Amino acid sequence: MSRFIVLLWIPVIVLVLVLAGCANAVVVDHIRSLTVLGFDKHNSGYKASALYADYADKGRIKVLRGDSNRTRTMIKEMAFQSAQPIRIEKLKMLAFSKEVAAEGVKTFIKTFCRDPIISFYAILAVVDDSVASLSESLLGKDSQEFPYHLLEQNMKQEMIPHSTVATVLFDYYGLGRDISVPYLKLNANKEIEIAGYGIFKDDRLKLVLNHEEMVHYKLLQGRALRGEIPFVIRKDSKQSPAVFNTTSGKMKRKISTSDNKTTFTYSFVLEGMVTEYPDWFSLGEEDNTKSLADQLEKQLQTHLLDLLHKFVKEGVDPLGIGDLTRSRQRGWTEAKFYAAEYDHIQFDVHIHIRLTKAGIAE
Repeated sequence: MSRFIVLLWIPVIVLVLVLAGCANAVVVDHIRSLTVLGFDKHNSGYKASALYADYADKGRIKVLRGDSNRTRTMIKEMAFQSAQPIRIEKLKMLAFSKEVAAEGVKTFIKTFCRDPIISFYAILAVVDDSVASLSESLLGKDSQEFPYHLLEQNMKQEMIPHSTVATVLFDYYGLGRDISVPYLKLNANKEIEIAGYGIFKDDRLKLVLNHEEMVHYKLLQGRALRGEIPFVIRKDSKQSPAVFNTTSGKMKRKISTSDNKTTFTYSFVLEGMVTEYPDWFSLGEEDNTKSLADQLEKQLQTHLLDLLHKFVKEGVDPLGIGDLTRSRQRGWTEAKFYAAEYDHIQFDVHIHIRLTKAGIAE
């Protein structure tokens, strides 16, 4: 008898589970879950553009807009335009126009980045054009075209430095370090592309690294050493562009002080292969292979030193040199370090290239 009762309840349980699943699907279809939220300057306040996937229209990208003098009230402005509830729990990206970033993003960091419902894995980015124009370029496209997909896959492939809300908060509230985030723009075909990397001083955008500088910055961070490094091969009177593909590597940095002089040393061991080089340069010859490694080491050393000196000249510290110095000096203060010491730090870069067999085969 008990077995009969159990069998009788099985269809009921299955039906309840099916209905519960349907109920969740209905909820998803009847909310507007914002995925990208961006801000432009507008008079004395800001204009917000919010992108979401409209599942009632095959998941195509739609936009909501709002403007206000206060950042948080913009969500309410958007709610007045929406027949469905608006949610920001699934926010994947915060974007700022170049103008907003140059004036300062402190308000947004305090309002959104510290909000516990915003994921630490969300990405921050600066847009060269207005966020509104970027949003217009995405209207009606598939949700796979959201710009955070572009950034996520390039970070996973170690093509660009890694940056999320978590790293931004760490750099902003930590001593002796500055914020850095991806820099986007619309190309001639109105497609979104990664144009470089934005470096901040405190909460304000100070400079933008180009593609080549971004590669070198990624190396100096030491967290993502894989990727392609462009350089120039020279032999006799000939020269040609080439590409070294790093498959693995190690980076160490140390600080030393003597005679009131502070030296910051970076040491790299990079292993990989040359994937692009001219026909007139034979990698099958041992002398050429050694010459290539020497040229690459010297060029890379020069580029890394140039970037380090550029950071000092601009008064920014995205690599946390001040933070590392703080861990080695008693009585260290941020104001004193950047006012009197940062300009006088000496940099030394050591590079050792290991070419794999696959990289020298022809």
